Amino acid sequence: MIAGAYDWTDDMLKIKSMQKKFRDSFNGTEINPARWEIAATGGGITHTVADGAVTISTGTTLDDELTLTSRTTFTIPLRVMVAVNMSQRIVGQSVWLELVSIDPTTAQPDGRSAAAWRLDGASPTLANYEVGSEGAPRLGSASGSTIPTTAPAGWSVLELEPTNDECYFHGRLLDTTAARSNSYVRHQQIPEPNALYRFRIRVRNRQFINGVSAVANNGSGAVRITRAAHGFATNDTVTVADVSGVPGANGTFTITVIDANSFDLVGSTFTGAYLNTGWASVSRNLAPASNTDIKVQFVTIADYAELTTEITAGRGQSVAGQGLGVNVLSTIPPTVTPVGGQARNTSGAVPVLAATGYSANPTAVTTARGVDLLATLIGALVTKPYAIPEADWQYAAAAGGIINTTDVVLRAAAAAGIRNYVTSIDIRNAHATVATEVVIKDGATVIWRQLLPAAMAAPVEITFPTPLRGTAATAINVACITTGAQVYVNAQGFAAP
Repeated sequence: MIAGAYDWTDDMLKIKSMQKKFRDSFNGTEINPARWEIAATGGGITHTVADGAVTISTGTTLDDELTLTSRTTFTIPLRVMVAVNMSQRIVGQSVWLELVSIDPTTAQPDGRSAAAWRLDGASPTLANYEVGSEGAPRLGSASGSTIPTTAPAGWSVLELEPTNDECYFHGRLLDTTAARSNSYVRHQQIPEPNALYRFRIRVRNRQFINGVSAVANNGSGAVRITRAAHGFATNDTVTVADVSGVPGANGTFTITVIDANSFDLVGSTFTGAYLNTGWASVSRNLAPASNTDIKVQFVTIADYAELTTEITAGRGQSVAGQGLGVNVLSTIPPTVTPVGGQARNTSGAVPVLAATGYSANPTAVTTARGVDLLATLIGALVTKPYAIPEADWQYAAAAGGIINTTDVVLRAAAAAGIRNYVTSIDIRNAHATVATEVVIKDGATVIWRQLLPAAMAAPVEITFPTPLRGTAATAINVACITTGAQVYVNAQGFAAP
């Protein structure tokens, strides 16, 4: 039986124990100071609490910033869920929903590890996801990834789910039983699993882009940056950070746009060679054109301990010599209901016990693969040799027997890929004086021959320990070699690949 704790996505048996639970639905008229620490840079960003949501209003001042940081600390693995919408999505502002590591002494963010959703840009259905580890710059997605809309008519529920070996980013609609709409994962540069974390909502009036694909000499000794669909204009001022291998690219510059995908940094000097680590970012020194209201309806965080038992050799990868001999037959978990004290699968072909019911032979597996035990449709284990009952066949001799040399069909050709097998026959020549050879044929090819004397008093029963095997999609025939004999043949067998 498959345990209820089996994770069909990760192909693992997981047992989770909830260590810490956090939820704030922002009821009331102000931020609960026992749950959140508030900090601001500049005075242009404000917040209010009303109608079961906190609303952060950005204002229009460049680099103003406001943060709400949970006072509760958490450890990995955990899951964060945040319901958010925005009155508009415009350039010049960014919203982070982020887990940030903290200094264990001061309990303040230390900038060493993080996992975050970043909402920026003009599309309400795109967001970026970021990870950071061991003090390195954050690795952001190269371009916007699809999420449920953050338009004000609804709510986008965004999730962060870091574990010790991967970090997932999910999106789903609010109050729906449907599965997650979008999921993304990082395995590289994920947050340090042994650190302490706090959750933070951070809003800043500046937009950042990642996905810098090239940093090169423009032919005149200055730096040329390539980033698809950068959206900048000549004479914009930008700040470039975390470019590896070309130190002259980092800093604040006026730019000259070359085309939609590249621009030059005026006054820069190119040296070195660009190493695309995914860390490089570019931000435009331009305030948002108008105020945006960011609403957060709730924040839920579940901090749990996870005991993981790997069922197969590495997240669904079948590697010889590793793991247990278990084949996962379906990506859809079965529905298991108790019937008369016995668990039975009520939706699908996945065996709940040790056998699978069939009314026809299943498709053959390739060599050296594991196979199911077979059962009838009422669960009786098939222990007979060769095949299930539905695949058996039998042939009864015609009245008067075979009296000429014409082929007689014992079993018609089976379907494509299916062979006919003969397991036993009984045979008798009743003619008083004419003896004959009798042959069994795979189509036109003789696969068995015997000489029958005349005037046999009783039939001879012959069982084939190794069944006679025909060719796929080919009839099994029987024939006498001598005309005038009177041969009765009864035969049994089965059809199988």
